[in-house]
Amino acid sequence: MTRLAVATQIAPWNFWRESLRAARVLGMREVRTSVRTPAYFIPNLIVPVFFYFVLVGSLEEFASGSGIDNWQAFQLPAALIFATQGGSAGLNMVVDIESGYFDKLLLTPANRFSILAGAMAADFVRIMAQAALVLLVALATGLHFATGAPGAIALVLLSSLWGLAYSAIGFAIALKTGNPQTTQSTWFLFMPLMFLTTLFAPKESLSGWLETAATYNPLTYLLAGMRALSLNGWDASDLGGALLAVVGLGTVSFTLALLALRGRAR
Repeated sequence: MTRLAVATQIAPWNFWRESLRAARVLGMREVRTSVRTPAYFIPNLIVPVFFYFVLVGSLEEFASGSGIDNWQAFQLPAALIFATQGGSAGLNMVVDIESGYFDKLLLTPANRFSILAGAMAADFVRIMAQAALVLLVALATGLHFATGAPGAIALVLLSSLWGLAYSAIGFAIALKTGNPQTTQSTWFLFMPLMFLTTLFAPKESLSGWLETAATYNPLTYLLAGMRALSLNGWDASDLGGALLAVVGLGTVSFTLALLALRGRAR
């Protein structure tokens, strides 16, 4: 085998190794920045815990009369989505764009994709930590979980994957606009998406236009899969629907983020 052939085979491995190293370094920087900026993650802990206790305390008797025996387990998935689908995704990147640091990164040999991958990996760590803390609070206050510890881990992972897919929208807006106010608008996209679904009642209890909206809302199927884990057990159909919702959103949002990155890197 010639030296050129050997180099041709080794080069791709070196390329991916260096890309992963760059993503790891940039991701660790993002984690440190997030820890030093509590305003990015504290609201994403307070808001879901607040809504969880308010909804459990105010509607538990009504839910029991409607046939929902474990109202805490019914509301937990919604609290986890509130925790993982916050509006802080991409804010650190906007700061880097405004300060000129992002342009400096583009001048380095680091692969352009590794810049986005590192930031999103750090956001995934933050999202998972927030979801786990909310779940621990619920368990500490008397939540009975149908599928035990394995189901709890799967629930945190599933909600975090959804949060990662949704966060790609924030990164796409950040890269496209470089504007912090516009980037935070992802929170306003989240609110109608959340409330036009089975947040307060099972789908069979809805009617009219709300039932139609919930039918076409991917969050409905995510909530069904998550509630299967917390309420009933390992339901392959509901979990499959939840995974399809995550993949569907992720396909669209990651494509938008990559297109925005390519436009910003030109």
